[in-house]
Order: sequence, then C-alpha cells, then structure tokens
Amino acid sequence: MTDSATPLRAAVVGLRMGRGHARSMHELDAYQVVGLCDLNAELAEDLAAGAFPGAKAYTDYEEMLAAEQPDVVAVATPTDSHARLTIAAAAAGVRGICCEKPMATDLGDGRAMVRACAKHGVQLIVSHQRRMGPDLLTMRRLIDEGAIGEVYLLRGGCQGDLLSDGTHLIDSLRWLAGDQPIRWLLGQIYRDPPDPQEEHGIGYHRSGGFRYGHMVENGAMAVFEFESGLRAEMFTGGMHMRGRPYQDYEVFGSKGRLWRYGDRAQPPLRIQDEQGGGYREVVNDADAPASSHANMYAAFARTILEGAPHSLSGESGLADLEVIMAIFESARTHSRIEFPLEQEAYPLLLMYPE
Repeated sequence: MTDSATPLRAAVVGLRMGRGHARSMHELDAYQVVGLCDLNAELAEDLAAGAFPGAKAYTDYEEMLAAEQPDVVAVATPTDSHARLTIAAAAAGVRGICCEKPMATDLGDGRAMVRACAKHGVQLIVSHQRRMGPDLLTMRRLIDEGAIGEVYLLRGGCQGDLLSDGTHLIDSLRWLAGDQPIRWLLGQIYRDPPDPQEEHGIGYHRSGGFRYGHMVENGAMAVFEFESGLRAEMFTGGMHMRGRPYQDYEVFGSKGRLWRYGDRAQPPLRIQDEQGGGYREVVNDADAPASSHANMYAAFARTILEGAPHSLSGESGLADLEVIMAIFESARTHSRIEFPLEQEAYPLLLMYPE
C-alpha cells in the first residue's frame, strides 16, 4: 500500500482534457503518472513518450486499471461516460478518483457514483477547481470578514451550456454562499431546433444540439434561494448579458459590492464599499495559490493519504449537478423546485425526446 513517502500511482483516461490533469500531478512529488489512456492511440503514445516519461499508453481502460493498479484515476472523457468509468475505477480498487466536471449527465448517475465510491472506500472529487484559485479564495475571505456588510444577492453569468460551463458558475456561487443548502429554485431554458443533418457533438464544439456527448440547450436562467435566505441569480448561453465576460461573478452586500469581472480581467477583482469613489482594485491574497488545478491535486493527495476533507468532494459535485437538473426540471414542469430534487433522469431529454 502506498504511504506518505511513496508517490501515488496515477492514471488518466481521456487525454484531450486529461493532459492538464496529468501535468498537474506530474509536477507534484505526491504523484507518479504511470498510465495514459485514450481511444486515440497516437495521442496516448506521444504523451507517454514525451511529456510523461515512464507512463505507459493504453487504448483500453480496463486493461490499464488491471495492469497499472493505480492509486488515483483522473476521468476526463466526454460527460456521458463519467459515471461508467468512475464506477469501474472504484470497483477496481483505486484510492481516489478525480472526475472532470460535470460529474454526470443526470442526477441518478451522479448519485450512483457517490454510492459506489462510498461502498469501496474511495475518495471522489469533481474538478470544479475555480473555488481553489486566488480570485474566489480572496472573495470568500472578504465576505467572511464583512467587507461589504451582509450579503443578500449573488449574480453570475457565462457563455456556454449548463452542463459544460454553467456547472463552474453554479459551483462558484455555492462557494461564495458558503456551500449552504439550497431551499428552492425557479429556472427556464430555451433550445433552438438543431439541424437533423448535423452529427452530434462529442467535443468542445456544439453540433446537432449536442456537446461532449450530451444534449444541450441554447440559453438558461435561474434564481434560487439558500437556507439563510440569500438569493442567487444566474444566466448562461444566450441569456448571458451581452458584452459581459466568461465566468462573471457579482456579490451584493448591505455596505457595497464585490465583482469578479471574468477570467481575463485586469484587475481580476473589484470592490465598492463604504470608502466610496466607485470600484477599486482588490489585490488577491499573497498566500493564495496561483494554480487552482495544482492546488486541487495537492489537497487531493492529503485527502487520500491523511483523510483531510476536500472542498471538491463528490457530495459537493453532486450538489452542483442537482442545481443543473433542477433548472431543467423547473423549465420542464413550469414550477418552482423544492430541494432535494426527486427527478433522477435528464429532464432535457424528457423535454426533447429523440
């Protein structure tokens, strides 16, 4: 069994997204990348021979699990395969699994993933690493310190669909709210009729009304209320405000506002408070990690080896997925959704059966 002095044997499946996971682990002493798996044999072999010496290339996932017996697996394949590959890794005896976001395409699969990992004693995290980056860590500190008074509203927006991009937005809003439970949600979506001649998109680009192997909408919006009474508003895809950047977060308080003006904003954070004079720059905390991805994996090693809690636990990822599915279910049923959500199927497929 691997101890704290021996690197965790790590394997990655799905190398388009997964090469970043492999790189983050490769750069940490806590991990040794031993297996790289992708249906594209040339991609796997090139990475194994170049960026990750000592790793072996595979095109068969189960063969890699059996041959390498990894301690940690990163699942970075198209979303509709996450549940199957995560459950297989848990059954194979790994100690930890990092699954790309979103964790699944329906709530039933997400719950099955959490159950399987609990059954086999496997630590599961979902890669919503933004909350472990400098911007959101600094925002949470300022909120906790009362820099803008009592927070009463969160607002966020991004381009893209709910499952692929909105999942980061939802996780960030939950983080800024202190991961409080959600009481209720009201949501709406729209979906333009896709061209039936287009093949379904299985990668980054939307095609035929699908992306990353799952059906997607064109735009969505929702309002939801946390246990404390704090509310959040969110807008994605075609409902995102024109001209606003990707992953744009605002926090409204009784004494001012915080604003993260997108991923590439300079300065990244702004504050408007009792000092007056409009918005001014917020300097990120000096001790905040520069790389949220590396921080995620460093913390994951501590979780596996020492039992330390992880901010991106499977339960947290499942809470994000529940919000996504509640938006679809609210749009499908024209009703306010009370939590927990009962619908375990993908409501968008129920709305638009093929």
